[in-house]
Amino acid sequence: MNVVTANKNKSIIDRLDIDIIKRIDGQYELRELLSKFVNLYFNKMIIDITSIENYQDIEVIKQLGKAIDPSRVVILLNDEPELNSPLYMSNLVSTGFYNFTRNFEGIKYLYSNPNTLDNVKHLLLDQNDIKAIIERQEEEAKERELALQNVGKKIVVGLTNLTDHAGATSLANMMVRQLNAQGNKAIGIEMFRQDMLFYHDRSLSSCMNKYDLQTRLKDNEDANAVIIDLNEFGEAKEFCDHILYLVEPSNVKLTKLLKKNRNAFLERDGDKIVLNQSFVNDQEIADFEYETKCKVYDNLPPLNDRDLNLEEVNQLLRRLGFILKSE
Repeated sequence: MNVVTANKNKSIIDRLDIDIIKRIDGQYELRELLSKFVNLYFNKMIIDITSIENYQDIEVIKQLGKAIDPSRVVILLNDEPELNSPLYMSNLVSTGFYNFTRNFEGIKYLYSNPNTLDNVKHLLLDQNDIKAIIERQEEEAKERELALQNVGKKIVVGLTNLTDHAGATSLANMMVRQLNAQGNKAIGIEMFRQDMLFYHDRSLSSCMNKYDLQTRLKDNEDANAVIIDLNEFGEAKEFCDHILYLVEPSNVKLTKLLKKNRNAFLERDGDKIVLNQSFVNDQEIADFEYETKCKVYDNLPPLNDRDLNLEEVNQLLRRLGFILKSE
């Protein structure tokens, strides 16, 4: 005989054709839920994960693993992102839960053919992977908090090429275009040069000195986003909330930079270093940071600047505190 719980996934639980000695519907705190099965002998427990309060918190599931033999449990998950993340899956396996699924067919199969560790060990993450995921989650939480703080506030972002021709003008154009497309009023300004004029966009313009810049900002007081291609503008920190230092991480560009200034990265300690037009993959970032002794703020691959909705650019904008229309 078996016991089952059902809540949001009730329609799936209703289809089960196994012998059931007891069924509990609704959502309960874990201790209360388990108390309903005290002194009850059962073969398998099939748990609709949403039957447990705070089921997204893996610590709650770890408590479940301490209270019941995980080998006797089949967990029915759903499509929530938290429950399908690599970290959640890894924690399930490391806690001893090898049998989990998202559909009726999966329950039927696991009921008769339970998994062993060999079937699910590929889901286990090593400590470095777990650390990286947790750090990213913490960063995303900070981004959401920053976005809330920036509601109604103008954000000015400066871009400057740390290596030669690292793509500041092109990236500034993409950021302005996507900010405007996502419900912001954004303008782009290029200091000392007029390359932005070739984009034929009224939201892009040039300034030749500090006083031109002050006038342009005053004329656009209603803009909530300003992206400035700094071109080594010496008074950038007076105007910018954030400054991104762009690095094209090719061997040639890096060698030229360090030959010109061997302390180029040491001088930027604590600054926002962005790899742009980069073929460095996420696994290689740690090596790059170790070699240069700098922290990478973002890593942007070569992008098609004709694309009107580049997710890589959207992610950078979110990190800077912008609120995008789609959110």
